Amino acid sequence: MANFNFTFPIPTQEYKIEFDKSILFLGSCFSDEIGKQAKLCGLKSIANPFGTLFHPIAIGQSILDSLNETKSCKWVQKDDVFFHWGSSGKIHAYSQLELENKLIIEQELQKTELKLASHLFLTFGTAKGYRLKENKKLVANCHKQHPSLFEIKVSKAHEIVDFWQPLIQQLKRLNPNLQLIFTVSPVRHLKDGIVENNRSKAELLLAVEILSEIENCSYFPSYEIVLDELRDYRFYKSDFSHPNELAISYVWERFSRTFFSEETRINSEKVRAIKIALNHKGLYEKSFKLQEHQLLTLQKKEKLNQEIKGIFW
Repeated sequence: MANFNFTFPIPTQEYKIEFDKSILFLGSCFSDEIGKQAKLCGLKSIANPFGTLFHPIAIGQSILDSLNETKSCKWVQKDDVFFHWGSSGKIHAYSQLELENKLIIEQELQKTELKLASHLFLTFGTAKGYRLKENKKLVANCHKQHPSLFEIKVSKAHEIVDFWQPLIQQLKRLNPNLQLIFTVSPVRHLKDGIVENNRSKAELLLAVEILSEIENCSYFPSYEIVLDELRDYRFYKSDFSHPNELAISYVWERFSRTFFSEETRINSEKVRAIKIALNHKGLYEKSFKLQEHQLLTLQKKEKLNQEIKGIFW
């Protein structure tokens, strides 16, 4: 019988993710999705302190500002709300001073995580960048400002490599044990056009290939998993752009088998099951059966927490 499913091997990683180590996810909304899965499974994970960022240089600049403790706040105002050109709308305030203070807090958090993390996952979303005409600086988010303020340019692979190569070296000096893993987001930027989206992804794929080779980094093929193994629109949300919950679960399964030891993978699934059970809201809240189920789940949680200290952080 014909096989209509295509799968490809992904090499397992030598440096495994463990429960007592921190991991950091930065980049596109796909980073947020995988970061949620990691947290649900009991891992010490943080995703996007500066919000969802898509362009490789914008992602890198947020890291650079944190490492160098850049205090200047390049802000923009819309109505009574202040935003930062280098962050998503997640970072906002109602005065310039409040915005600056928020940025300092997030920079300190990100720098601390970069010092402590065992793994840093970087998900590039698009090579299409928006630069302010007044100073040619690339912004992380347009914050619904008038299009006339920006010029649009697709960054070439060599530009991305030139920016990231010294930054990777700086990260490795800060944390010599840090494992850097690149991935390209499978989210399709259809508003840019099909051809334009594919060309943008091609620049990203070429850039991460070069960086992985010259700086001894790794690559996790989330883009290829969704586009090739899950080659069907049933794995997308109704916008035909974002992978749906089923696709995210499938990628997470491939991710865990790549970066976890078998013991960690099994225990992470136990944590996930316990958390889902505890968050479940029964139809009859005071029923004996539901209370019994909750009690048994809490006992499982306590037992696992004793076996692996701090797993339910």
